Amino acid sequence: MCFFRQPVLSCFNDSDSRIRYFACEALYNVVKVAREETMTFFPEIFDVLSKGCSDSDNNVKNGSELLDRLVKDVVVESKTFDLEKMVPLLRERIYARNPYVRQFMVSWVSVLDSVPEIHIQQYLPEIIDGLFIILSDPRLEIRKACEAVLGEFLHGIVNAPQGVDYPAMINILIAHSQSSEELVQFTAILWVKQFVKLAGPQMLPYTSGVLVAVLPCLSLESDSRKNIRENAKMINQDVLKNFPKENSNSELLNEDILTLDLKSIVQVLIDNLSHQNVPTRLASVRWVFNLLEYIPRRTFKSMDKLFTELLKSLQDPSDEVVLAVLEVFAEITSVSDKLGLCYSFPNSKTSITYFRHFIQELLALFKKDLQLLQDRGHFMIRQLCLLLSAEEIYTAIAEALVTDTDSKFASVMVQALSAILLTASEVFELRRQLQGLVRQESTRELFVKLYRCWAHNPIATVSLCLLSQQYRQASELLEIIAGLDVTVDYLTEIDKLIQLLESPIFTSLRMQLLKPDENPHLVRTLYGLLMLLPQSEAFDTLRSRLDCVPRQRFSNDKSSSVLSIVSAEEVEADLDKELLEHFKITQSLQQVAVRKQRQTSRIELRNGFLS
Repeated sequence: MCFFRQPVLSCFNDSDSRIRYFACEALYNVVKVAREETMTFFPEIFDVLSKGCSDSDNNVKNGSELLDRLVKDVVVESKTFDLEKMVPLLRERIYARNPYVRQFMVSWVSVLDSVPEIHIQQYLPEIIDGLFIILSDPRLEIRKACEAVLGEFLHGIVNAPQGVDYPAMINILIAHSQSSEELVQFTAILWVKQFVKLAGPQMLPYTSGVLVAVLPCLSLESDSRKNIRENAKMINQDVLKNFPKENSNSELLNEDILTLDLKSIVQVLIDNLSHQNVPTRLASVRWVFNLLEYIPRRTFKSMDKLFTELLKSLQDPSDEVVLAVLEVFAEITSVSDKLGLCYSFPNSKTSITYFRHFIQELLALFKKDLQLLQDRGHFMIRQLCLLLSAEEIYTAIAEALVTDTDSKFASVMVQALSAILLTASEVFELRRQLQGLVRQESTRELFVKLYRCWAHNPIATVSLCLLSQQYRQASELLEIIAGLDVTVDYLTEIDKLIQLLESPIFTSLRMQLLKPDENPHLVRTLYGLLMLLPQSEAFDTLRSRLDCVPRQRFSNDKSSSVLSIVSAEEVEADLDKELLEHFKITQSLQQVAVRKQRQTSRIELRNGFLS
């Protein structure tokens, strides 16, 4: 059979189209007669066929197509066909850009896949990248043919998943799942879904890559890409199902956990935290939560980096994302306490709990962006009180703020905390605890901690005293406040407090007004607020309330047994005078800061006029 190789095959390269056509005809006759024997020279035959299919002369092209059909028939019938010799040819020509060559290659792959005796699936990693490239061809007939071939391959993998080299193909699929071509992206995502489902733990080392493919797809909005989005959601769930868990009683890690490239996973999540669309950002945050739940010890090795990026996400415009981030910080607090882990400051031996570190960073974020505090501060603090303990949240913030030298920020922050304390359902138990102040020593300690911080804002401090039934303290505070530089902001806060006094939260306070002899300091406090107010709607509201108080006389006589009991309880709190002194000092610093701010504003205004 060697006689035909040189005279016939060499003619396919001739410049004369007629000679190339006669070469096709001659080879056709040889193959038709010799059939099986020509398989020895199949690589050379395949080479000339791949050239002939794209020949510039139509006669040569048509002759090549006839020859191609005959050779395919012979291959299907052959028992000596050597696929291994053909694979390099497939691998090389699969990347051709010529549409005729692409069509030729797809048809051959389809034929080879249809023959049970020819196990082309084992060589799929060699050609799958090229097939996905062909899938993006602008010609509809080529795309459809390629889609059909890929569909058959995937069907075969699903039916016989054993022996499939998933790792050799997954990165190729991940790359094509980011294609701008809808069909390519959908097909790649479909393959990834099946790989994750069929391969299970084998896919764990490629988790970061799978997330690279999946997370952006979760934000696809167009109806045409709805199937891609839905399949991406399924992949996201399936990856989590395969995710390993650390042994809670030991630091020993199982083999599956060791295969995880956590550093790459964390980087992918960080990159997607700043994605332009909410679903992707939200999924990334939830993945951080999953890592903390499944592999907390390993996750904390990357916590410094994650912590910083999550703090940035608290400024996300989506409430849903912010809530998810707060849930992650709550989980960080819980897990770190359980594992006994603390945050260590860089280049320092000092360490604090992750909870305290979070509170400090949250306050720093609010201080840097007061608009964030105004727009989202209430929402964030309320959610934290739901996720964690409201008492712990308030205590930690109070302890961090009490020494804050930024008087303006401290006052604004206390004002926000006070408003939440007096209105939000999320701090109901904390309110009840403070209202029972006289009966619990631990609550007295809580009051003192809050008071020291609340001293940054005079009216908030009075509100705290009224809530905690510390009426004498409130009365004495008002005498001090009367000597301060009472601003419009203070009057506005008093106005809001008067409105709150009419709310259900202060029902018990209003009921105590029925016994003015037993609660003289409460009555004095309310009259003190009335005297601070200019005649306004709030003034009329409070005066109307006080008009309902039974007649009594203001007396300093403490002979009443009931009053003596109350006084005795108050005397037990030796901190009262100290707290008042602390309030005076804090407000003195506040007044100095206000004057400096006014002076600075005047200088800036004057310089503005001069310029």
